[in-house]
Amino acid sequence: MKKLWQLIEKLFGIYRWHPTIALRYLPIVEEIKKIESTDWVLEVGSGGLGITPYLQKPVVGVDIAFSPPMHTQLIPVIASATQLPFADSSFDVVVSTDMLEHVSKNLRIKAISEMLRVGKKLICIGVPCGKISQAQDGGLAHEYKRTHREEFDFFAEHAQMGLPDKSEILETISMEAAKLNKKIMVKNQGILNIEVRWWLMKGWISDNWLVNIFFRKVLLLGVPLLKRLNNEPTYRQLFFVTIS
Repeated sequence: MKKLWQLIEKLFGIYRWHPTIALRYLPIVEEIKKIESTDWVLEVGSGGLGITPYLQKPVVGVDIAFSPPMHTQLIPVIASATQLPFADSSFDVVVSTDMLEHVSKNLRIKAISEMLRVGKKLICIGVPCGKISQAQDGGLAHEYKRTHREEFDFFAEHAQMGLPDKSEILETISMEAAKLNKKIMVKNQGILNIEVRWWLMKGWISDNWLVNIFFRKVLLLGVPLLKRLNNEPTYRQLFFVTIS
């Protein structure tokens, strides 16, 4: 069974986690693979897994703490996103997804500036944006508390910090790149249709083990189809910053 699942992972480019995680990372993996040389990759806010299982190569991961599971190809570094302990332009690619919404607006600016500073070729930022996404998180927080009789920390932080607007991120990228004297081009796209995410997350929240197996495992095989369901409105915005 283990070898079969490893074969499925290789064929579909997925990992044994949850469809929403694969949908978060796979568009970024596709963009990274367009770069000729990506020997050094950094993920800011990686946790113990992050993009590593999907990229299938060593990645330096920065976070304020690490807990299992840990991927064998992740190189963990404990540090803050606002003060990365690396030299200027030391990473070919810098990735950060679903991290900025967990810090305040002022710290978001500093974190983006730091990613631009240490990045050499490509910075990939993914973050949920806008009022529709904020409202959905509020509804999911209510569903989680009703089902599990406790709050889920991530939803609480989303509510406390507030999700950014797309324009806020675009303006910050341009402003901080100019301060660093870096010439950039920015490509932006939305991913994960808001209604599809609601359905996937409701399955994740369920305390029915059969529902959990379906949403956490069986639906992973449907990721290639789910990737196509990116019509607006979307929950998350991706910002691909190319440094020239």
